[in-house]
Parts: sequence; structure tokens; C-alpha cells
Amino acid sequence: MPRIPEETIQQVIAATDIVALIGRSVKLRKAGTNFLGLCPFHTERSPSFNVSPSRGTYHCFGCGAGGSAIRFLMEHDGLSFVEAVKRLADAAGIRVEEEVWDANAEAEAKHRTLLLRANREAAEWFHLLLMKHQLAAPARDYLKSRGINADVAKRWQMGYAPQSTAFYREWMAQKKLPEAAMVEAGIFIQPEDEEHGQRSRPYARWRHRLMFPIRNDNGDVIAFSGRVLDKDQKGGKYVNSPETPVFKKSRVLFGFDRSKRFISKADQAIICEGQIDMIMVFEAGLQNVVAGQGTAFTEHHGKMLKRVCNEVILCYDSDNAGREAAEKAFHILSPQGINIRVATLPQGEDPDSLIRKSGPEALQTIIEEAPEFLEHQIRHLRASAKSDNMVERVRMAEQVAQAISVFTGVAQRIAAVNKVAKLLEVSEEQLNAMVKRAASETKRQPGEENGSEPAKNINAEAGKLLGAQNRIALLLSQMALNDADVLHWLRESDCADILRDVPGTELLSILYHSRYSPEDENSRTAFMAGRERHEEAAFAQLQARPSPPASLHDANQALYSLEIVRLQSLIQSAQSKLRRPGLPPEEMEALQHQVIELTAMRKVCLDRTKGTPDTPPP
Repeated sequence: MPRIPEETIQQVIAATDIVALIGRSVKLRKAGTNFLGLCPFHTERSPSFNVSPSRGTYHCFGCGAGGSAIRFLMEHDGLSFVEAVKRLADAAGIRVEEEVWDANAEAEAKHRTLLLRANREAAEWFHLLLMKHQLAAPARDYLKSRGINADVAKRWQMGYAPQSTAFYREWMAQKKLPEAAMVEAGIFIQPEDEEHGQRSRPYARWRHRLMFPIRNDNGDVIAFSGRVLDKDQKGGKYVNSPETPVFKKSRVLFGFDRSKRFISKADQAIICEGQIDMIMVFEAGLQNVVAGQGTAFTEHHGKMLKRVCNEVILCYDSDNAGREAAEKAFHILSPQGINIRVATLPQGEDPDSLIRKSGPEALQTIIEEAPEFLEHQIRHLRASAKSDNMVERVRMAEQVAQAISVFTGVAQRIAAVNKVAKLLEVSEEQLNAMVKRAASETKRQPGEENGSEPAKNINAEAGKLLGAQNRIALLLSQMALNDADVLHWLRESDCADILRDVPGTELLSILYHSRYSPEDENSRTAFMAGRERHEEAAFAQLQARPSPPASLHDANQALYSLEIVRLQSLIQSAQSKLRRPGLPPEEMEALQHQVIELTAMRKVCLDRTKGTPDTPPP
């Protein structure tokens, strides 16, 4: 796997304001030199979530969650370690270059680079065709009909996909792009059928379509969306790239690379259904806008948005499909702690058509006046109801109760029940019963019922890891964690054989091979952030234990004791081999000599550890 140098990790952590980072998701208040808030990893009423700016760490005394800024992004936003470091590095303006540990990882990194190059080159080619080639005249005419000029097309690198696959192949040959890479990048399709025992040649996925490049958070082109230009054209109105090693639909929002800083500044995201809507809203001056990828919102999308804002305004078409999409988005985004409002567009209008017909101010007004989701839902139910009697209002209340049951915060539910009860003129007691019933009927995912369960599982895994360690190795690990001299001496010692042969030295081996330094706060934080979650918890528990004696003499005695364990294991292994029937004389003689030598070495170590209470029995 690629690896980020530890010096870069330390630099990223040092440049990150952990209070500002966590403060985007958690309401924090100052408490002495630290900050307190309600833990985002489990449900609680009293704040037990502590953020220490001096240490650059967070810790929840309720569920045990804790770590660095990197760990927070990993746990809160569902990112990998590398993704979290890159996210923070990008915010701090730090360049990240990954080291590659082995040939397989190097090949994987080169393959990923090739796919990104294929997408980048394709985006440039599609754009060049759109702007210059006569074949793209229908695409240019379509853009004019939508009020999109050349400057907008350039800013968003719109493109044109030609009809002929042969045209693609000419371009591929010029760019020296292999056909296999085009297939894996999703630009070509490999037919499943065979002709005369041979597979048919791949062909272009997009033909005679207007092309929109899809980018990741860093601005790299990772996929495309192609729109039809003729009404009778085969295929869907929009055809998106398939999932590839560089593109996962559930992890990407169109335009997020451009709009994320505007979303963060406004603390609000406007969400449209399609690429053109998103682009035209952005170009109209409402730059805190993104669009989905033609699929339903995912939990990861919710976490992406929660990282930068606390409110989302759904700006979908006003038809039944738009209302259903808004309801699905609410059920995904609301549990992330995001307030959902719904912009009600005039019948038959989408954001783009409204801007062209009435100007950006009309959309701005609708967005500013957008009601919260529950109120929007009630308005729609009332508009479609046959009457406004009590029976009908109770029916409406039962439907709205389903939405209220999504809220995870107690105060949020109480406020929602109070508001809806007044709007529908039903009793709060009756509505509360409906909400409880709806919540009990909802199938919970494993671990969802108790927000602290994942942390409990991690702590249990950490306990198992600590319990599996050799007690002397654990003692030496504690010394090395707290004393730089001991750790430096350990790294200078010839203990590779011990770490390889003695069971229960895994934590000691991690310290030995790391760049951890007890004297450097950034190094300590970077070391913890780079561990697996259960390893980090194990080291945290180990550090919290009372410090043992940490002189070099004590460390030396502990290492001799571990060497005794290793030698004893080798002696037992040799003796076991000697008991095998039919052993050749020469092999028997060699094993006997080995036992004698190992026993002599063990005696030397025993003599050096005399009087040490932690010495294991011979």
C-alpha cells in the first residue's frame, strides 16, 4: 500500500486547528484550556466530548472515542487514513507525496495514475472537439438554447463525444493510451458476446453526447456524464461512467470541488438534481451548490456535507419524482444532524429554466423562503387532501411522524412534535405516540441502537490485543512510550530476533519500527493517527497505566528476559525434534550441539537478570 511519510503527517497535524475542524460538526464551548461539546459518535444529553487544542486531540469520556484531527475525519466522515491526511493537507496547502512500500503497491499506484490520465486526456479532447470541431455543432447549438455561452463551457470544461469509435481510436493512438485502460476507466465498453471464438472489440460508451467531467475533491477528472443531444437517441437521457478504481458514485457530488468553500462560508448547501442545473445556479451567483450523480443520496454524501455545513436546501423539480427524491434525501441527511429545507419551485420549472425565465433573484427568493422539510411535507399533504377534518389531519400526522422518527436528538424531536402538532391541530401526546410507534417499526442497523457500541467494540479489541502481549514486552513498551532514551536505546539494540520469534511482542515491534518520539507532540499524534483503531486504543490504554521504572538498566533487564523466553522456545523446539523416531545421526548430533549452545546462552542471560522480579521462571 502507498504510505505517506511520517514527516508529512506531523506537518499536517501541526498545521491543523483541531478546534476549528471539529467545531464545524460539533458545537463547542470553552472550558478552561479545552473545549467541550456533545459527542458526535454517540447520543448523550450532557457534554462529555473534550477537545484539547494544546495536545491536538479529542476524547469522549462517555464512549471512549478519541484521537487526532486525522482520526476525527476517519471516524466522522468515513475516510481512510490516506484520504483524511490528504483532506487536511489540502486545507493547509501542504503537498502530499506517497511513498510506495513494495512492487505490488507501486504497480497499483501506476495503474491508478494511468486511469486518471485517461480521464484527464479524454476531458481535454472532448472539450477541444466541443469548442473547435464541426462535428460538435449540434452540441454548441444545444448549449446556446440553454443560455450557456463559451465562457461557461470553458470554465466547466464541457465537451462533445463523437459518434465514431474509430475517431476515438485515432486520438488514443496519438496519446498512447492502451485500450485496456480505456475499458477500465469506463470510457470504452467491452462487449460480453463472442464472435468466432473471439471477443468483440470494445466500443465508445458515449457517442454524440454533451459531456460533463466529474471531479473528485482535489479537482481530478475521475468520470463523465454524457447527455443526449437528439430526442430519439438511444440510451438514457444521461449516461454516467460506471464505478471504477478511481470513481465511486456514492462518494462524489458533482461540483463539490468548486463549491465546498462557498458551502462552508454560507454554512448551507443547495442541492440540485442535474449537472446543468448545478452549473447554472453556480454561474448565477449562488455558488454554495452541488448536484447528485443520478443515484440516491448515501450516508457518505451526508457526511461530506456535514463536514462543511449544517443546513441543506433541496432544490428539486416540483413533480412527484422530485418530491420522492427530497423525501429520500431527508431520511439520509437528517440523521447526520443536517437541517433540511425544501425549495418549492413553480410547477414545470427547474432551477435552470427559472433563472432563464425570471432571473437569479427569483431563485434566491425561493431559497430564502424555503420551509423546513416537515412544514413542506405538511403543505403537500394538505394540498392533496380531500378535506381538512380531524380524520384527515390524523392521517397526515401519521405520515409526518415517520419523518420525525428519523431525528436522533431528543430536543430536535420535541421541537418537531411541538411544531407539527400546532400545524395539524392534533395533540402532542397523540403525535408523540405515533412517532414512538414509527421509530419502533424502523429496522435498525447493527450497532445503531447504541451509538457507543462501535467504540465499545474497539475498546474490547484493544483489551484483547493487550491481553495477548507478553507482559515483559508490554512493560518495555511502556518504558519506550514514555522515555526517549529507552526508545532510542531499544532501536540501537539488536532485538530483531526477539521481535520475530517471541509471541506477544506486536506492540513493541510497532514502536521499534516507527518514528515515534516521546519528546515531540506532533510525532506522538502522528504515530497514534497512523495506527489501526484498536491499536491506537491499546497504546492509549497502555499510556494511561502507571509508569513503570524507565532507566536504561531496567530496560536492559527486560530485554534480557525476553531473550530468555526466545532461547527457551528454541531449546524446546530442538528437544522436540530430537524425540522424533528415525532421526539421522548427523541431524541428531547437530540438534544436540544446538541445545547445548542455546542452554549456555540462556544461562548467561539468566545470570544477568538475577534479582529482577520480572524474570520469568526457567
